[in-house]
Amino acid sequence: MKQTWTSLRRTLHSRLSPAGEGPGLIILGALVGLFTGGGALLFHYLIALLHNLFFQGSWSFYYNEHLPSTPALWGSWVILVPVLGAFLVTILVQRVTTEVEGAGVSQVMESVHTDGGRIRPIIAVLRPLATALTLGSGGSAGREGPAMQFGAAMGALMGHVLPMSDSRRIHLVGCGVGAGIAAVFNAPLGGWFFAMEVIVPDWRPWTVLSTLVATVSATWVTETGLGNFHILAYVPTPALSGSLMLPAFALLGIVAGLMSFLFIQLLTWTGQTSKVYLPNPYLRHMSAMLLVGLLLYGLFWFTGHYYLIGGSYFAISEILTGHLHLLGFLILLLILKGVATSLTIGTGGSGGIFSPSLFMGAAMGAGVGYLAEGLLGWHGSIPLFAMCGMAGMVGASTGALISAPVMVVELTNNYHILLPAMVTSLTAFALRRVFLEQSIYTYPLFKKGLDIPENHYVVQEKIHPDKSSDK
Repeated sequence: MKQTWTSLRRTLHSRLSPAGEGPGLIILGALVGLFTGGGALLFHYLIALLHNLFFQGSWSFYYNEHLPSTPALWGSWVILVPVLGAFLVTILVQRVTTEVEGAGVSQVMESVHTDGGRIRPIIAVLRPLATALTLGSGGSAGREGPAMQFGAAMGALMGHVLPMSDSRRIHLVGCGVGAGIAAVFNAPLGGWFFAMEVIVPDWRPWTVLSTLVATVSATWVTETGLGNFHILAYVPTPALSGSLMLPAFALLGIVAGLMSFLFIQLLTWTGQTSKVYLPNPYLRHMSAMLLVGLLLYGLFWFTGHYYLIGGSYFAISEILTGHLHLLGFLILLLILKGVATSLTIGTGGSGGIFSPSLFMGAAMGAGVGYLAEGLLGWHGSIPLFAMCGMAGMVGASTGALISAPVMVVELTNNYHILLPAMVTSLTAFALRRVFLEQSIYTYPLFKKGLDIPENHYVVQEKIHPDKSSDK
């Protein structure tokens, strides 16, 4: 029996080593995708449950972020709801593990570059819980970052159970990251591009195929559970016309690149400054979330909506459909979203960066679109500018200059906007790199002394030569 098990381990190792790529890798990618998709479904219902408990005092698993939130039962006391969530999250961070703090993707990248892609399995449980507490209590962040870290933990767990090299484990971590974002956004192509572009850019045929299988499998699971959904409202947009249209999106990219640089700096400054003046982690995060609670209540008092909760998908759809059209209010929402997200994540909360970047990009793009409509007479192009603004803001801030426009296309079901969205994203990415070489994911690692260059996968192979666990 022992000889049979040893022989099986050796066979698996030979199949899963870089030299032994084959259909077995496709099977592992599918398993990572299926587990990640199932986890994303549970994560969705956990957020819904906690949101309803925090805001309505009811035990319900229904919560649609694409619709306006029901007013909280507590009146002005809703200001303290984010504070309670902050207290619970800080307990997890301080007494269990600090790995559940922040956006999640930075931690995955650190494990890839310093520990061969090894991630503790317990993170797959604690990270969704911490993020659900943050978002359910009114924090301003997305669910995609923790979903990516959950998927990465699934890939790392597969590498722990089966004998394989570090590079193959890292690849499965990348499969999990792509599957996580694909499951949350119903965007298999965008998730695949993101994993290949940002996490592990290894373009060998079997790794490309297995990553795509992972994202498709995860999307299939969430579609089975939630239906064939689109995160954002579908709004028809006019085709490009006129010689000045495409260069206009390069100008939009310049604005998006500047905005992404300012957002990265604001998030970093908030985290550093709060630690200096409020060294106690409980006081720091709870004070920040008190400010977020005041912002939520103030917006609700003036407008009747909690525009800043979670990923603000409802607010993005309102922008795309033209229901939010006052230029001054769009600018105000853009600023408040950046501030609320920086307070939520920078002071110790748990949540993603991707969705807040989408919101800020939509508000910024719509504002530019209103100016173009008023000055140049380009009527009906405001949703197009908003969508391209999303691509530019996400591409520049996260470094996903190709996957961002692809993902926006999938989120909005507007496939003909790909060209202007890519122009916006590429221009924004280039301008952000002029001011800051690091993305919003790599900048915290750079501050810790870990500098990740563009060709990080090649560097990873040199730093961490393949090590078999079957010795």
